[in-house]
Amino acid sequence: MIRIAAAALTLAAFPTLAAVANDNAGRLSSQYSAWAGGKSNADSIVNGLQSGSTVVIVTQGPDNTRSLAGFTPPAPMPAEEVGAALAKARSTLASMGIRQPSADQIQTALIGGELTLADGRKRSVQGSVTPLPDTVATR
Repeated sequence: MIRIAAAALTLAAFPTLAAVANDNAGRLSSQYSAWAGGKSNADSIVNGLQSGSTVVIVTQGPDNTRSLAGFTPPAPMPAEEVGAALAKARSTLASMGIRQPSADQIQTALIGGELTLADGRKRSVQGSVTPLPDTVATR
């Protein structure tokens, strides 16, 4: 009888956990949608980072040029880590004077690489999404 009750409680908890995860993803997506160039970009980033699946971002600049970027994170991340990675990426770009980043700039802030600043200078950026030490293959 106790085992049946425990199993019923466990099964009942899964929909609640899924709802909490969806709430966290929705909150993060809403929080970063303006910075990411729209809700669909923010959804792609948050969902991709949480699930470890491909992220595709498309932004449109003030001169109607489009920027397209994509990457696959090294591993799924919990919502707290996704929030921290997005906050760091936004902060990194803001410290360089980039408040409305292009898709390429968002990608670089998240996974690392080289950014070209408005004045033409190049700056190396360490991404805020980095592989965990045990996920890096060594040969």
